[in-house]
Amino acid sequence: MPKHETGGRMTQFALCPVPKPDQARRATLTTSVPPWLSPVVAAEVSAHITAGGGPIPFRFSKGERKIMRRRKPIPVSQWAERHRIVEMSSIPGKWKNLFTPYLTGIMDAAGTPGVETVIICKSPQTGGSECGHNVVGWCIDRSPGPVMYVFPDEITARENAKDRIIPMITGSPRLREYMTGYGDDASSLRVNLTHMPIYLGWSGSVSRLGNKPIRTLILDELDKYKNPKNEATSEVLAEKRTTTWRARRHIIKISTPTTEDGPIWTALTQEAGARFDYWVRCPHCGMAQLMDFERIGWPNKGTEREPSAEEILTRRLAYYPCEHCGAVWDDGDRDRAVRGGEWRERVSGLDLPTHLAARKPVKVGFHIPAWLSYFVSLSEVASAALKYRETGKLDDLKNLQNQYKAEPWKEEHVMRSEDAVLNLCDDRPRGMVPGPVPSLGPAGRAVARDSGDGALPELASGNMRRGVGAGQERVACLLAGVDTQGVNEQKGYFRYIIRAFGYGDTEESWLVQCGAAPSFSALNDLLWNSEYATPDGLKYKVRACMIDAMGGRTREVYSWAIRHRGRVYPWQGVRSLSQPYTPAPQEYFPDARGNKVKIPGGLNLWRCDTTFFQSDLAHKLSIAPDDPGAFHLHANTGDALEQYARELCAEVWDDEKQAWTNPHGKPNHYWDCETMALALAFILNIRHRTRPEERPRTALKKTVERQRGGLSITDRLAHLRR
Repeated sequence: MPKHETGGRMTQFALCPVPKPDQARRATLTTSVPPWLSPVVAAEVSAHITAGGGPIPFRFSKGERKIMRRRKPIPVSQWAERHRIVEMSSIPGKWKNLFTPYLTGIMDAAGTPGVETVIICKSPQTGGSECGHNVVGWCIDRSPGPVMYVFPDEITARENAKDRIIPMITGSPRLREYMTGYGDDASSLRVNLTHMPIYLGWSGSVSRLGNKPIRTLILDELDKYKNPKNEATSEVLAEKRTTTWRARRHIIKISTPTTEDGPIWTALTQEAGARFDYWVRCPHCGMAQLMDFERIGWPNKGTEREPSAEEILTRRLAYYPCEHCGAVWDDGDRDRAVRGGEWRERVSGLDLPTHLAARKPVKVGFHIPAWLSYFVSLSEVASAALKYRETGKLDDLKNLQNQYKAEPWKEEHVMRSEDAVLNLCDDRPRGMVPGPVPSLGPAGRAVARDSGDGALPELASGNMRRGVGAGQERVACLLAGVDTQGVNEQKGYFRYIIRAFGYGDTEESWLVQCGAAPSFSALNDLLWNSEYATPDGLKYKVRACMIDAMGGRTREVYSWAIRHRGRVYPWQGVRSLSQPYTPAPQEYFPDARGNKVKIPGGLNLWRCDTTFFQSDLAHKLSIAPDDPGAFHLHANTGDALEQYARELCAEVWDDEKQAWTNPHGKPNHYWDCETMALALAFILNIRHRTRPEERPRTALKKTVERQRGGLSITDRLAHLRR
C-alpha cells in the first residue's frame, strides 16, 4: 500500500486487487501514461510507476471488447441487404438482391481484395448506378477513404447528391452514425463524414477533378462525359486521383455504351483482364444458358402476319424459348431463370468466384443487356426491334443497339477498295439468277410462284414443275435501279442494275446484270420483255424499277412511269429525312415546253433518305460472301465488273457533314443504281415475303384451281371485288 505525504498529513491509497485474467492478452506499456485513461486511474498509474511498481494487469470489459473487436468481413451484397435503404425507387424500402440478382456478383467483385476496377457496360433500368451507391455505402462502413462521384454535368451531379447520395446516408441507421451532425456538412457537392469526405464532380471541370486524393471513384454514365479542352479526358483526370491508394482503391465505371470507340466499350474490351456474361438457368429443365436476343420470339415472327411493335408491347406477346428443353418463358419464367443464374468468364468459362480466386484479375468487366432486368419486359425488347423494322430510322436501330442490347453502335463507313468489291463475285454468268436452296422436303408436288405484281400466282413452265425436294426457291423477286444520264433522248442514256433479292430479313441479294441502255425502248426490253433464269430453268421477270426523276429528263421519266404504273417508281434523293422514305403525290408534270400536264389519277414521287440507304449499301458491301445477308455479284468474266467496282468506291463518308460525298467527282452511277434498288426493296417490304412452299396448302390448292379454270366467272368477279 503506497503512502503519499501532503501538508504533514499521511494519505493512503489502496490499489484494488485485480483478478487473474483467464488467458487474457498481456500488453506492456513502454510509453508515458496513455491520455485516454480517466484522471483518477491516470493518477494511480503514475504514482505506481513513480514508486517503481511492476506491470499492472487489467482486462477490457465486455462492451469494450465488442467495440474493439475486428469485424468479420462481409460481402458488399450482404451488407446492402442489411443496411441499404432505397427511397427513390419503384420498390422502396430495404435493398433486396432478389430483384437484381446479377448485381450480386458485381458488388462482391468490387469488394474483393486485389480487384481495383469494375467495368459495368449495361442497359438502362438494370440497376448499375444503384450498384455504385451500394459499393460506396459499404466503403463508408467497411473500407473508409475519400470518395468521388463523377457525373456528365453539374446539374446531374447536384441532383444525384440531393436525391440519392445524401438520402442513402441519412436513410440507413448504420451510415447515419458517421454523420457529423453539422448542417453544412451535407452540401450538394460535398458530404463530410466523421472519418471521410465524399466529393461530387462532373466532366469538363478540371478544378473539381483535381487536387484530391481519392480511394473510391465512381464514374457514372461515362460515355456521356464532355472532356475539357487542352486537357486529358475527364476519365483520366479522375483516375489519377486514386494513384496514392494503389492496390487498395476501388474504381467503378458505369455506362450505357454509345459507339465502338466510346469509353465504356473500350474499357470492357481492351482494359478488362476478365469479361463476364450472365448465364441464366431454365426454371423448367435447370439447364444454364446465355440468353440471345435473336431467340426472343413473338407470334408470326418474320412473316407478313406478325403484330405491330405497339401491339406486342401492349399485349405482352413476346416470349423466350429455352434452348435445351424448348419451354416457352414468359416474363415470370425469365425472372426465375435470372435469379438462378451466375456470372461466367468468356474465355475460361469459370464462374465469377472461381475465376477471381484462380486468376486474380485487377480489372473485371460485366455486360448487362436489358432482357436480364426485372424492370424490362421481353415485349419491350421485342417492340424496340420491330419499331426499327417499321420506321427504318437509324435512331431506332441505335436505340435498340445501345439501350437494349447494351452494345455499341457500329458505323460501317469504311473506305472500300475495288478488289474488296470484286471479292463479292460468285461463279454465276451474267444474266443468271441463283438456283434454289437445297431442301430435303417431299418431292413430286408442284410449286406455285407469286409474280409479285399483284396478279394471281402462276405455275412456271418447264423445270419449275419440280418437287420441293429439289430445293426451296432462293429468290423472292428481281428489282432494278436506273440512273438517268444526259438531258434528252438524243444525248442521253441510262445506267441500270438488275438485282435478285432473297427471302428473309437477312436481305441476301445477287447482282444479275448491270450495264447501259440507250433509250426507254431498250429499258423496256431489258426490264419487262426479258426473262432471267436459274440454272435449273426457273424463270423470273423484273418486278419493279426505281428510276432517278430529278435529272434532266423528269418529263420523260414521268411519262414512262405513267405507262408502266405500278412497276416504275420515280426517285428523288434527299440527304436527310425523318423516315427512310415518303411518297409525294404528283398531279402534274412538265411537258417539253415547260407547261403543266395533268397526270390522270396522279403519281407518287418517292422521296428517299440517301444517307439511310447509302449507309445500308456500304454495310452490305462489307459483309463476307459466306455470311448472312451477303451482297453477291455475278462472275467478273472479261473484266465486265471493273467499272462497276470503281463506281461503287466513289462515295465516301464525311464525318463533319455526316453525309456521303463524292469529293473527287468520280463517276458513281452504279452506286446510285444500287442505292435505288435497296430503297425499292425496302418500300416493297421484300424481307417479309414468304416462300411459296411455306404458304398454307389450302391457298395453293385454290391457286391451282383458278389456273385450271375451276372457278366460274361469277366467283372470279367476287374474288376481284374482295
